[in-house]
Amino acid sequence: MYAFQSPVQDSHSKRRTAILFSLVLVVHLVVLPAHELGSDIGLRSFAHLNLRIALFAFLFATLESVLINLWVQLIRKKTHCRTAPAAGGIVIGIVSPLLCCTPLLPTILSFIAILFPSAVSGMGLKIQYAVNVYQTELLLLALVLLLFAIVQNAWHLNSGDVMAGHHKE
Repeated sequence: MYAFQSPVQDSHSKRRTAILFSLVLVVHLVVLPAHELGSDIGLRSFAHLNLRIALFAFLFATLESVLINLWVQLIRKKTHCRTAPAAGGIVIGIVSPLLCCTPLLPTILSFIAILFPSAVSGMGLKIQYAVNVYQTELLLLALVLLLFAIVQNAWHLNSGDVMAGHHKE
């Protein structure tokens, strides 16, 4: 619970969290419909929003703004941030909708095919099919990774606060 209370502790944190939330929400509202629109993302994405996409965008924006706020607090305390699960969650949340129906995956695989031609033969369609079929599961995985990163960082921030209190005595 500490992780979700810390972004609203003071006016700077509230403002930072609100700005981050707004920016990340817009990014996700534009990118998440990409699996339906293909490479035609942008303001046209808003016409293709539905409840599922809006809910995922809201959850991603909430978790990412809380997480970034925790990172700011950890950096201010000169404490190490836990970024691996967060990076996985953010990458999956933003890139997976783009892999389905955009030329991103074929472009990436063509560069890999230059070095390893037999390694990627026929793999592009299989990956695009899997991403399309399991889009919801991939987004849920991304949310779980973000939540795990929040728990890790909040625990680390909390344990640092507890340790600081013990050193004062």
